[in-house]
Amino acid sequence: MAKSGKIETCHRFDERLLACYRELLQTTNLQKAYQEWFRWFRFLRNELERRMPDYQFQGTVAENGMEYAYFQFASVELKEKGLKIVVAFLHRDFSLEVWLSGVNRKSQALWEEKLRSAATSFSCTADPLHTDYILRAPIPVNWADGNAVVATLEQTVERLLSEI
Repeated sequence: MAKSGKIETCHRFDERLLACYRELLQTTNLQKAYQEWFRWFRFLRNELERRMPDYQFQGTVAENGMEYAYFQFASVELKEKGLKIVVAFLHRDFSLEVWLSGVNRKSQALWEEKLRSAATSFSCTADPLHTDYILRAPIPVNWADGNAVVATLEQTVERLLSEI
């Protein structure tokens, strides 16, 4: 028992996965590669914020346990509708996407119902209560040309908003 009188719980972790992580860090450029990716993704966020002054960007880049990383932003009009734009990087697929998302699950379900039957060139979620997007669009990426990626993101956001 701990001094506070509470029973301590035993936390167990997968030793093999931790050893694998250590080995990757010690034998590959994983850390430097991740730092370069993060620098690239942060550039996308900062440059979009500079180019899109009518949007409020929230916080900084958010990481989701290497499942995906994202940043989000919205205009006053989008906020009033309960919507936001998310730029997401899916680590496993090494892909970039733009999402139209609700500010919460209720808003997301409402908008998915409105957009389900609309003619759109974007992929629509099948389950708005269990996905983090309503509509999504993959972004073709030239990894070395950050400015081209930003321009494509801008165009995709404009196209997405013109369809809702």
